[in-house]
Amino acid sequence: MTAEGQSDKIDKMACDMEVRMKQRCVIEFLHAEKIAPNDIHRCLLNVYGDQTVDVSTVRRWVARFSSGDSDVKDKPRPGRPCTAVTPRNEERLDQLIRANRRITTRKLCTELNIGCNALETIVATLEYRKF
Repeated sequence: MTAEGQSDKIDKMACDMEVRMKQRCVIEFLHAEKIAPNDIHRCLLNVYGDQTVDVSTVRRWVARFSSGDSDVKDKPRPGRPCTAVTPRNEERLDQLIRANRRITTRKLCTELNIGCNALETIVATLEYRKF
């Protein structure tokens, strides 16, 4: 994958996050206007179409706002953040596969010092597949 392709994927992810954040703000506003969650979801569908969050997500955010929490940002999650899926590892993996198309996943994991799940994620991102 080219640097331009990686940049496009990062831009899309950032755009998706931005759309979700905007929807949370709309949910907060419409909840303050005493509009029901199902009606809020319908309003979001009219504006955001297929990028609209699920109605269960709208209900969850309405419940959160009802409890007095007005922060539209996600709360920090427990656990270790993923550090293996990086542009550097994507580039290294691409180079290793191009150098040896018959390289095993075990060898790739060892070379990159990452787990199998992270490797599978990167392979999918690079759109490689078995033949």
